[in-house]
Amino acid sequence: MTQQKRAIAVIGAGPASLYATEVLAKQGHQVVILNRDIKPGGLAEFGIYPTKHKMKTGLRRYFNRILQRDNVEYIGNVTVGMEADISLEEVRNLGFDATVVAVGAQGTKWLGLPGEDADAVFHAKDLVYHYNALPPFSEQEFPIGEHVAVVGLGNVCLDIVHWMVCEKQVESVTAIARRGPAERKFTRKEYRLVSGALDVPALQAELDRVAPAMEAIGQNVEEHRKALKRFVDKPLEKESDTSFRMRFLRSPARIEVDERGQVTGIVCEKTRLVAPEVDGERVGLERLGEFETIECDTVVFAIGDAIEPSLGLPLSPKWGDTFATVPEPWSEEPDRPRYMVYDPRREEPMWDTFVVGWARKASDGLVGKARADAVQGCDEIQAFLQGEFPVTPSGGRSFGEIADGLRKLLDEREVKTVDFEEVQNLTSLEQEEAQRRGVEEFKFARRDEMLRRLGKSDNNGESRFKGVDR
Repeated sequence: MTQQKRAIAVIGAGPASLYATEVLAKQGHQVVILNRDIKPGGLAEFGIYPTKHKMKTGLRRYFNRILQRDNVEYIGNVTVGMEADISLEEVRNLGFDATVVAVGAQGTKWLGLPGEDADAVFHAKDLVYHYNALPPFSEQEFPIGEHVAVVGLGNVCLDIVHWMVCEKQVESVTAIARRGPAERKFTRKEYRLVSGALDVPALQAELDRVAPAMEAIGQNVEEHRKALKRFVDKPLEKESDTSFRMRFLRSPARIEVDERGQVTGIVCEKTRLVAPEVDGERVGLERLGEFETIECDTVVFAIGDAIEPSLGLPLSPKWGDTFATVPEPWSEEPDRPRYMVYDPRREEPMWDTFVVGWARKASDGLVGKARADAVQGCDEIQAFLQGEFPVTPSGGRSFGEIADGLRKLLDEREVKTVDFEEVQNLTSLEQEEAQRRGVEEFKFARRDEMLRRLGKSDNNGESRFKGVDR
C-alpha cells in the first residue's frame, strides 16, 4: 500500500531539526522549516568554535543538501512562541499533519546564586553565540576582565577557555568543578587545544591536593595526572601568555561584588567525593560547610542550557525544566524515550506534536547524538502519520493550502522572512567579503545588515528573541 504523503512543520533549523527533516523528506512528506535565525544550522553553525572550519564546512554541505530537496521549504527569520511572530498553536491550527519542535535548548540555565546579576557574570551560551556572530548576541558588549572564572568542566567550558586564551588573551582563566579530575566531561580533542596554556605547577599542586579524596573512593590519581599533563607541550592556536588553571572539589556558592558592582571573586563551598553505591552510577558529592574565595573579575557559567518555556509547550510536572512527553511506552522497547508531547492538565497527549534533540533533553550530547535522537524520534512520528495511534492525522488540507495560509499570516504581520535561496545569496556575499578581507571566513554580525543585503528591511526589532536578557 502506498504511504500517504503528509504536511509537516518543523520548528528550528539546528542539527536535530535538519536530520529529522531528512528522514521525513526521504519518506516523501512535505516539510516546512520555521527558523528563528536568518541562517540555518543552529549549534552546528553558531555553537562550534569558529576556527573549526573543516567541521563546519562538512556540516554545512550536508545540511544544504537537505534544504535543497524539492519537498523541503525553509522559512528563516521567524520566531515561534508566545509573544512571537507566530504562536505554536497557530502553526498547529494551519492544518499540518504533524509539528516537530526541534528548537534546541534556547533558555539559559543559572544556579540562582547571590551576585549572578552583576555586569561581569555571563552564561557560556551567550558568549559562544557572540564570538560565532549570531545576532543579537554578536551585537552585545561583554566586558571581560583579566581574571576569568569558568564554572563547569565540559567541552563548552574549554571552548570558553580557548576564546579567553587565544582571542581575549586575558591574564588568567580558572575552570571550577564540583567534582574531581576523574569526573571531567571534556574530550581529549578539546583539551589539546588549550593545554599549552596550562599553569603546570598549579595543576601539579591541585592534583596533589585532591589526591587523598580520589584515593578514598578508589580512583587512580596517577592515571588522571598523566592524562591532564599529556598535551602541555602542544603549541596554542595563537601565541598567548594567559595562564589556565583548574580547581576541583569546589561548588560555587555566591559571587562577591564590591560597592561599585564589580566582581571580585567567586565563593565556593569545599566538597568531598562519595563512592557510588552501584558500579556505573555517578560519583556522589558531599558538601563540607567550608568555603574558599577564588579571586576573579569575571564569571562565566558553562553548566548547560535549558528549554525555553515561552515556546508554549507544557512542562513536565515531574522535572519542571523539560517539556512534557507521554509517560507510557509505545514500542516493545520500554526504555525507549517518548517524543510525543503530553498535556498534564488534560492528562492526554498532544497527538500531532513532537519534540526531538535538545528540545526533548537539553544539552544532551553533540551533533552525532542530536542526529541519533532525531532519527529515533522520527520512528514515533512516522507511526503517528501512518495511523498507529488512537488519534490520526487530520489530512484535511493540501500542503499548498497550508503553505499559502502560513505565508499569508506572516505577510500580514510584516515578518521579513528569508528563504533558502536568499540564505545561499547571503553566504555568497559573505564569501566575497572574506576574500576581500583576506580571511578564511566572514559573517555579517547584524540582522539588519543581512536583511539590507537581501533587499529587505527589519521592522521586527531584536526584542523578538527570547532568552537574551537575564
